[in-house]
Amino acid sequence: MTALKSVLTSWEDRLRSVRDECEHLEGALLTVAKEMGEAEAAVEKSFKGIRVTGKADEKR
Repeated sequence: MTALKSVLTSWEDRLRSVRDECEHLEGALLTVAKEMGEAEAAVEKSFKGIRVTGKADEKR
């Protein structure tokens, strides 16, 4: 019974550590996601107004 209690305590400690690490990373991950979304929008906007020529233009 003591061995089982020891294993339980060990797993509870591990899970607590994982939870704490996830909470710590949450803010950083949200910041990165926001920055990536803004960068993607800026790149998309920079391509507006650029005309790409290709086979469809050659047929005209």
